[in-house]
Amino acid sequence: MYNKGEYIIYGNNGVCMVKDYMQSESMGEGQVYYVLVPLSSRGSTIFSPVDNKKVFMRPVISKSEAEELIEGIPGYEDMVIADVRPQEQQYKEILQEYDCTVFLRFIKALYGRKKERESMGRKITAVDEKYLLLAKDSLLNELSVALEMEVDEVDRLLFERMTAGEE
Repeated sequence: MYNKGEYIIYGNNGVCMVKDYMQSESMGEGQVYYVLVPLSSRGSTIFSPVDNKKVFMRPVISKSEAEELIEGIPGYEDMVIADVRPQEQQYKEILQEYDCTVFLRFIKALYGRKKERESMGRKITAVDEKYLLLAKDSLLNELSVALEMEVDEVDRLLFERMTAGEE
């Protein structure tokens, strides 16, 4: 059970703060629910059973894990992404892993694709852009909580680390 004030990853809602607990007879036989407040503006308050097995939940990574992740950026290889039509399914599966390292490798790969397309005078595809934004939003929100930094500061830090050594 997570503590009040703790930040967790709650499925596709991303980072949420455990605001409170509640017990409601109307919502189930005296079952205890988390009262979750999403960090992003994607939704309103969420009421989730404490023992919910249908939605992925885990604590936000620690500050030391976040720092280690950022320090390791130059060494992470880009993820191999299929260049075929069912790639959107692959993207959905990647986002459902809720893993910061996977998100980082995915973002690096999509940045690489974007840069390659721009060098040919083309724009990033709508599917790539959609999933790049979703992955970035999830990763940046989690890192901003872990590092106690503003999201835009984390975004700049990641961009600097990802582009270090490029001309």
